[in-house]
Amino acid sequence: MEAVYLIPLDRYNWELCLSLQLKPGQEAFIPPILYSLAQARFENLTPMGILCDDQMAGFVMYGEFGGICWITRIMVDAAWQEMGVGSEACRQLIRLLKMKVACREIRTSYSVENIAAGQFFRSLGFVPIGEPSGGEVVAALA
Repeated sequence: MEAVYLIPLDRYNWELCLSLQLKPGQEAFIPPILYSLAQARFENLTPMGILCDDQMAGFVMYGEFGGICWITRIMVDAAWQEMGVGSEACRQLIRLLKMKVACREIRTSYSVENIAAGQFFRSLGFVPIGEPSGGEVVAALA
């Protein structure tokens, strides 16, 4: 695997994210990229691309709310999955969030039914907090 980089999305590269594809069965767990980009515009979220081997390999998005930084999306294209791209991108995002003065805690959430997401976030040091609500697990970085 080549080096993994997080890059800010801008008017020149955002469209590259639109061609990202999930594996069959994963679509139920993450909204389309275009929806996420619209959501970022209206909900104070920051979208970023994941570059690998100079190709758009994925997408992440985060937001800061009252001292809690939320990883709201992480999506890796089917062709780049199971190669460590998502783990490295998420580690980079965690480092970025830890540098923010306003960020006292890092959280994420995922569907109770998304076993792979639960395993992924646990491998990065996230632990569920409280009981699942509305079909979602909320996890905080330990």
